[in-house]
Amino acid sequence: MYFIKDTKSLGNGHMANSLLCGYPETSCDLKKDVTLKILKAGASENSQELSIHNELSSAQSHAGKEHVIPLLDHFKHEGPNGVHLCLVFPLMMSDGEAMTIRGKGRNASYVRAISRQITLGLDFLHQNNMIHGDLQPANILFTVNEIQCRDLLIPPEFSPVRWLPGITPDSSAPRYLMVSQRPRGMLDDASASSLIVKIGDLGGAIRRNDSDSSPVTPLPLRAPELIEGQAWDEKIDIWALGCLIFQLATNEPLFPLMSFGCGVEEMRKDLKTLIQQVLGRGHNNFAIHVGERLPSDFGSKDIEAFALFLTSMLEQSPQSRRSTNALLEHFFLVC
Repeated sequence: MYFIKDTKSLGNGHMANSLLCGYPETSCDLKKDVTLKILKAGASENSQELSIHNELSSAQSHAGKEHVIPLLDHFKHEGPNGVHLCLVFPLMMSDGEAMTIRGKGRNASYVRAISRQITLGLDFLHQNNMIHGDLQPANILFTVNEIQCRDLLIPPEFSPVRWLPGITPDSSAPRYLMVSQRPRGMLDDASASSLIVKIGDLGGAIRRNDSDSSPVTPLPLRAPELIEGQAWDEKIDIWALGCLIFQLATNEPLFPLMSFGCGVEEMRKDLKTLIQQVLGRGHNNFAIHVGERLPSDFGSKDIEAFALFLTSMLEQSPQSRRSTNALLEHFFLVC
């Protein structure tokens, strides 16, 4: 039984909410703080996240195992909307989406360090026949060891829940919602050598032999074979990896797809056009596109190496994309 007190909001997702929680007997001791992920009742019943974590926890030793968020414990909670699966993870201070909001320039050493950690984590998943299926900046988690997370959180901001006209209020919704208490730019000044990076949110992960499940990859990060409804495999993760590493390096999406007022088919058509505009004009033009979005101190040699690194993940043919193991040997990561 967990006795949890002093919760703080870390974020709200489509299928789950995340809280920073401390045990009563340890108060603000960072070593005892955890992230509590509470799945929505409707998502809890059919979630494969718990069983996938259990499989990975018993997997053989691998350098990338340290770069996939481990499950510490789990339990179930019964609420007014049903039974919620609750997953307990180590505390991570920020994520890739939050790290790109302020637009701080990142040098080559920083991009190389985080890219290697993410690729190691993905290699661990692929070696264990798991496809992440939802790689995106928000699911790349960051922390450092020497900072007390609680001391950096902003005060809670509560927003009362308002019911739509004609809807009778009941106990199915809370009285208020609380936005994330993590401040923007929380780890902006952290050095690349101090950052610990882990792949998180295996809620959309798929076993390689599972032909009945579909990836939940956000549309702007979807590989061409997903866009076209063709056969797919773990190489969809490689395409998404290239997209998210570009965004972590440049603070902007590789394919800035506009979704407001657009239907799915229109968005797919627009995405295919963007892919052709960015990648279809040859490597030199792509390298220029990348270099224009990197800080001046990145260095011309590193810009070229980084562009080649991205290109090896963004081949339109999945067979031409490098595997995670091959990416780890790419000269951008090892130079």
